[in-house]
Amino acid sequence: MQGWRGNMEDSHIADLDIGDGNSLFAVFDGHGGPEVAKFVKNHFTKNLINSAAYKRKDYKLALENTFLKMDRLL
Repeated sequence: MQGWRGNMEDSHIADLDIGDGNSLFAVFDGHGGPEVAKFVKNHFTKNLINSAAYKRKDYKLALENTFLKMDRLL
């Protein structure tokens, strides 16, 4: 989005290699508060790469499951 700068409540991941040659880019909005966006930023990658679906290279399911796990953890 041209001109988008985010805000102080947003957090993001911009990682060119999450340890296995895959990249991860994500923006977490702070509508749930800045603590929520920061929590997800700090825990998302670890939970993603440790998921069973990710390990078997089912990346779509791994992403879906990781977002759902973040909801449960919060």
